[in-house]
Amino acid sequence: MNQEKTIITFHNLEIGYTDNTLSNPINLSLQEGELVALMGLNGTGKTTLFKTILKEQLPLAGEIRFKGKNLALRDLQHSIGVVYTERTHIFGFTVRDMVAMGRMPHTNRFGKLTEKDNAIIDSYISQLELYKIENKQIDNLSDGQFQKVMIARALAQETPVILLDEPTAFLDVKNKLIIYNLLKKLAKEQNKTILVSTHHIEFCNDYCDKALLLKDKKIVEKSAIEIKSPDFD
Repeated sequence: MNQEKTIITFHNLEIGYTDNTLSNPINLSLQEGELVALMGLNGTGKTTLFKTILKEQLPLAGEIRFKGKNLALRDLQHSIGVVYTERTHIFGFTVRDMVAMGRMPHTNRFGKLTEKDNAIIDSYISQLELYKIENKQIDNLSDGQFQKVMIARALAQETPVILLDEPTAFLDVKNKLIIYNLLKKLAKEQNKTILVSTHHIEFCNDYCDKALLLKDKKIVEKSAIEIKSPDFD
């Protein structure tokens, strides 16, 4: 492990609820430039881990360090982008408006977008093939289109860490491949650390650098190609 490239460290971390501990102490780390699959059956704690990283939920024990430091809540939006699976109801905004919201942590106090901001927005609209619907109202989108917009917004935030909770749940094969290839490219070319909660073993095997498997209240780190169907029996 290269300590200089370690970006997130879990130290004796326990997650869950007072009446339901979902993990034994977790001690592992994520490195810069890694695309990591977070895998496990429903209810094993994948989303809970995300919420704990984002300080939406307190750990039962232990701590999470970001580049060796305890990240302050106010710094999260500059450090970690996130997309959850569930769809939220949003009215009065276009696709472009939503992607542009990813730039909010970087704008001035008036929220004015710069030429650079607009270039970043245009880039992710193009890479996720949203240009044909960029002026469409967000509440008129299909679930799959909405999911792609939320991913584009998180990517436009340009954080060093991105958390994606089942990002391709509503997408067809073509759009899944667009997302998979883009995530791989961002990890390798922009050195981003991307943690993806997923049930897709093929994505893990073919695209990811490693896997974190949640099972029996433990998180086990494995090589991505080691993950097989029996791991979920």
